[in-house]
Amino acid sequence: MAYENNQDLSHDFDALIGSWKVVNRRKKKQYFFLPEQALGGKEEIEWDEFPARSRFEKQLEGRAVAEHWEGILPSGEKLLGYSVKAFEPTTQQWSIIWIDNRNLLDLRPVVGTFEAGVGTFFQVIETPDGQPLHLRLIWDEITATTVRWQQAFSFDGGEHWETNWVMNFTRE
Repeated sequence: MAYENNQDLSHDFDALIGSWKVVNRRKKKQYFFLPEQALGGKEEIEWDEFPARSRFEKQLEGRAVAEHWEGILPSGEKLLGYSVKAFEPTTQQWSIIWIDNRNLLDLRPVVGTFEAGVGTFFQVIETPDGQPLHLRLIWDEITATTVRWQQAFSFDGGEHWETNWVMNFTRE
């Protein structure tokens, strides 16, 4: 499919190019595989907050954006992450792959697009007990000096979403 209205969507992540300070808010209890607790649970949800830094750079003549991410968890453990955001002109979609120094290697991308300045990306994976876990990432509130990223899970096919991690970026 050709670009509609000659709009080149391969620049959707250009605003992120550069270095950022990041404030992370992540749920203390990760409800990755407990759908009955994740959605509508009665217990009070506690959040951790911790700092990070992130650097974005264009690669492959602008077709990809690489992110180098480094944070210090509340435990003092260093978390290193690397992502590649690659644009596919034929589908007009971005694919995002994330790897880090703590989790198993999973090269299945989250896939999505930007609309009205908001990037929304999805992936469906299986929990260890074989249940579908829907993952949604949102990139929004994008300005010259700030950006927000959010991660949410759904255990009911995307009807209800539970945000479990928010990163607020401020340009360095």
